[in-house]
Amino acid sequence: MAEEKKTGGRPMSLLRSILIATALIILLLGMRAAQDLLAPIFLDAVLAILFTPLLRWLERKGLPGWLALIVLTLILVAFLLLLIFVVVISLSQLETRLPVYQELLIQRMAALEKALASVGFNVKNGLNLDISNQSTLVRTAITTATNLLSNLAGVFFYLFLLFLMLASSKDLARKVRARQAEGNLFAQRFSTYAGQIQKQYRIQALSNFLCALGITIELLFFRVDFAFLWGFLAFLLAFIPNIGLILATLPAIMIALILYGPITALIIAAIAVLVNAAMDNLVTPRFMGTGLNLPMLAIFLSFLIWSWVFGFAGALLAVPATLLVRALLRSRPETHHLALFLEKNGSSAQTENQA
Repeated sequence: MAEEKKTGGRPMSLLRSILIATALIILLLGMRAAQDLLAPIFLDAVLAILFTPLLRWLERKGLPGWLALIVLTLILVAFLLLLIFVVVISLSQLETRLPVYQELLIQRMAALEKALASVGFNVKNGLNLDISNQSTLVRTAITTATNLLSNLAGVFFYLFLLFLMLASSKDLARKVRARQAEGNLFAQRFSTYAGQIQKQYRIQALSNFLCALGITIELLFFRVDFAFLWGFLAFLLAFIPNIGLILATLPAIMIALILYGPITALIIAAIAVLVNAAMDNLVTPRFMGTGLNLPMLAIFLSFLIWSWVFGFAGALLAVPATLLVRALLRSRPETHHLALFLEKNGSSAQTENQA
């Protein structure tokens, strides 16, 4: 009889896993369809978790709760305005430099064409087509970015939503602590999750700043145009696992190639690759792989999946989103075993101890 229950339980367990996986796929498809609404809300929720310790710190320094909230909001608004100013001004200057870049690029393509022709390769038509298309693509990218930045109404709407989340953070924390004291499993997982991403982004922000500073100094040394813009992008995009820093330096590498030739571009690219490798092999495994108990494969796959679901916001929030999924899976006995696939050590107990 016991054997029948044992063998009969396997199909039921398999069926349950299939149903859970199907439900998750349907949920992801629904989230992707609603990404214009859900992505900014999730971004605000993560930012609220990240900035809550700073809000509590201002209160401990003697500021009333309402004044601390206003000061923090003004800091965020100032940072946002600085970001918009730097990007808009840099894009405007970049557009004025496009004719110079195009002329230099034509000269370099002509030299490359001549060198290839000397060894029997005729690529004249292809190179001319690439040059023509590049100018169009760059101008389209600048126009799109400018249009996005000009839509400030939506930006400040979600900034107000972040303000409301921060205002209610103390009450929410009190409720979570009360539920924890009652032994609520989800409250325990959520508290651990909040602590994990606060630790992750606190450490990673410092690492990103040092990397961005190094890249900015490198670009200034090689006199690459818009070095501060590319350094600023390096700080932001380095939050994307594995490839963010490389993506941030690609425009600078292309400008260095046009202005100074392939040798300078290769040197800049090599330094960027070394910095990125140092982050991936020293910083990321130590604080994102070991400290958060996430396998590197899970980190990379989460980047692909959440980029597909939420676009650029999903790329930035891939690790917090994956940690949230793991916390949700752990909070139910029916899905607890699925969380093991998102654990480097394969043990929830170990993760809880590390957190």
